[in-house]
Amino acid sequence: MIAGKRGLMRSAVVAFVVMAAVAGCASASRQEEADAKAQAAYANCEQLRSIGRLKNHRAAVQCAARTVLDAYDGAGYPFMDLVYVSIQARELGAERVDAGDVSDDQYRRDVTELDARIAAEDARRRKSMSFGGSANPAPQQLLVQGLPSFQAEARAAAPQPTSSGCVPLAGLRSCN
Repeated sequence: MIAGKRGLMRSAVVAFVVMAAVAGCASASRQEEADAKAQAAYANCEQLRSIGRLKNHRAAVQCAARTVLDAYDGAGYPFMDLVYVSIQARELGAERVDAGDVSDDQYRRDVTELDARIAAEDARRRKSMSFGGSANPAPQQLLVQGLPSFQAEARAAAPQPTSSGCVPLAGLRSCN
């Protein structure tokens, strides 16, 4: 009887391992589909920008954003914060390209590096979770650190005092 229970228990463990492996494969497949949809959305919107149907780089990122979010959400991607970081960084970088602050080539290099960092962060979280840990996220700033396209710069200089010593404050105080 004990041998029968051991055999049953062993079969249950094997079945669980197989189910987990199959689920992992299905999950990986769904993520690969989401990755492909996201890349296609970015490429399609960039193509629209290049032929003049979208006015600038930022519009191209915004064009792709909903499709990218829907692709990963539909795939049940567990780390949607990484998708948001990617979209936000791309949008900031696109604004900087449009403003002439960074070159298109620099932006593309930075997107490639950001994608690699996000993939590494995803792998780190999955590994931590596979050992029963939690997916403690890395700070978002760490993912874009050192990438010129994604560094927010002060858009406007601080208001300077007028000759009377008054400092204008964005609609709260004028210095006439």
